Amino acid sequence: MLQLRTLGTPSIESDGGPLGPAAAQRKALALLGLLAPVSDRGLSRDKILAYLWPEIPADRGGHRLTQLLYSLRRDLRAEDLFLGSADLRLNPAVVTSDVVEFVHALADGQLERAAESYHGPFLDGFFLSDAPEFERWVEDQRADLNRRYTDVVQALARAATERGDHAEAARWWRQLAQADPLDAGIAVSYMKALAATGDRAGALRFARDHEARLRDEFDAEPDSAVVAAAGRLRSLPAEAPPPSAAPAASVAVLPFLNLSPERENEYFSDGMAEELTNALARVPGLQVASRTSCFAFKGKNTDAREIAERLKVRSLVEGSVRKVGNRIRIMVQLVNAADGYHLWSATYDRTLPDVFALQEEITQAIVHALPLRASGGFRLVKPGTVVLDAYPLYLRGRYFALKRTVEGLLAGIEYFEQAVERDPEYALAHAGLGECWALLGFGEFGDLAPREAMPRAAAAVRRALELDPRLAEGHNWRGVIAFLYEYDWAAAEAAFRRAVELKPAYSLAHTWYAVFLSAMRRPDEATQRISLAAELDPVAISIQSAFGHVLTYAGRYEEAMRWLRATLELDSSSARTWAWLSRACRGAGRLEESLATAQGAIERLGKLPIILAAAGVALADLGRHEEARRVLEELEARRARGYVSPGFIAPVYAALGRVDEAFRLCDLMLQERAGHVAFLAAEPAWAPLRSDPRFQAILRRLNLPPDR
Repeated sequence: MLQLRTLGTPSIESDGGPLGPAAAQRKALALLGLLAPVSDRGLSRDKILAYLWPEIPADRGGHRLTQLLYSLRRDLRAEDLFLGSADLRLNPAVVTSDVVEFVHALADGQLERAAESYHGPFLDGFFLSDAPEFERWVEDQRADLNRRYTDVVQALARAATERGDHAEAARWWRQLAQADPLDAGIAVSYMKALAATGDRAGALRFARDHEARLRDEFDAEPDSAVVAAAGRLRSLPAEAPPPSAAPAASVAVLPFLNLSPERENEYFSDGMAEELTNALARVPGLQVASRTSCFAFKGKNTDAREIAERLKVRSLVEGSVRKVGNRIRIMVQLVNAADGYHLWSATYDRTLPDVFALQEEITQAIVHALPLRASGGFRLVKPGTVVLDAYPLYLRGRYFALKRTVEGLLAGIEYFEQAVERDPEYALAHAGLGECWALLGFGEFGDLAPREAMPRAAAAVRRALELDPRLAEGHNWRGVIAFLYEYDWAAAEAAFRRAVELKPAYSLAHTWYAVFLSAMRRPDEATQRISLAAELDPVAISIQSAFGHVLTYAGRYEEAMRWLRATLELDSSSARTWAWLSRACRGAGRLEESLATAQGAIERLGKLPIILAAAGVALADLGRHEEARRVLEELEARRARGYVSPGFIAPVYAALGRVDEAFRLCDLMLQERAGHVAFLAAEPAWAPLRSDPRFQAILRRLNLPPDR
């Protein structure tokens, strides 16, 4: 199924893997954008020509349209993408679109679903310079859809207020304030909702930000309604700040808002927050919350005091970035989380060549505003490159790699490769390449054959460590490759140990080390290590999920289930977390619950191999063998079309008692050097094979811990 995104930055995506070049062409996206809102009505070819090729004769325009339709059908691998001849429309059996989902949700009275499906203005940031009629049409659509979205969210916010759910009301008003930050009425409503939740400090902070933005960006005086609302809040009796267990010198850098005209510049605002986090982490005596935990609050309406309490810090760094061409404007503030008052704030206007000096200046200012006995005297920002053009490409690579999706990892590779082309000695960019290739070559994250991806990962990591032998990131990914591909357990452990020695607060390395120890059947050490990772990074979804993984391998199934359910409450989009919850339920003997978990994940996320495997095993356990065989057929068919690790298929055969087929898949895992081989000794799914001499022979051959 194809998914067309038109609300926000336009794109076309597929469950079946990368699409051809036509999917990214501007005229192609414009055509799909034209057809998306018309739904079943269709649009005449004449109108399409008038919108997209207004300056050329109709016969030439018709030829271009025909070519474009052909290219889209070919590159999207969908011969029946379009319906009709004189009037064209999209085939709803082949492609879905968010704008149709939005309109249908409104028609059905499902206001919350409509609001959640609206991810930004229609075709945001998209334009065709040679098609003025198309531009006017887009503006009309954009205004109409935005009006309908605003009406919906206001209705949801007012309904939440009427039933006394002020936190929910604040969430909806926050969405509107982000969509239209200059609307005074929305600003006041958001402040009232925040105050009603008890977060008066947050309401006042929002008022200050609103006023500063009007002055700095529009040279306008603050709106009188916002000023009056803030005055009323300040006149109320002071709130007593709650006691804090965090040290005084502790800080978290929250994700910066992207105020750039181009939504895609979010990579830069995210990158600035991450770089400040890294720089502050170098200050002796300062406790700094990790980037992963801080970014867990991105886009959420969470009270500042709650954030500080969960991250165990006293102060928060907040900010915004506006990047237009080569110009950068950054607004930063350091806030006392207990009362919301500013400890320091500043606005910086610079050009891109000043970015590293700017990071140093901001970091030093934050350090001097914190209660540290001694600070300064040495540089905190350590640029990874001297080639300025390479730096934004590296930030883009990080932005996409951290999405941990196949599409994100592939995009990360593209940008990291461009970064190392501009600066071949950029060690961090080489490490980023190693990270992306390594994850793409492991079936729990990616969909590439290990022999295709892992050698590229190893080469990139090797180059990173040649350039910087003290690069903790390089050692971590060296450990991952030795663990999941080379099956060199000693080398893997040495690399993980070196990574955490060089960077003790590197929670990702602690997490991978814990997973490694778990696979080596060292459960006590694994639990201690993952506990340390969770302490360093208390809100990171990946660590929470890995904690459930480690507890499952330790046989602590009830604890694992509690941990994984709590993780899914924070983020229900992780297929790995769903799969591990299903496995933990199986280990605890809750077979119906194991199946329900896997089936629920399929409904939410689709038929991903990792979830299909969990469902197949659960069906076999329950004696529903025919359904389990159908899952096997689907997995085998998926493997025939593209890479699917045998490690997902073999456990289903094992659960069905088809031992010979399971061992055939084990042999394939070894031939392909699949990452699942590393978990043979510890994985409960292999229980039906453990008594077979062939299984023990595999463990001995790999020098894995023997069965107990």
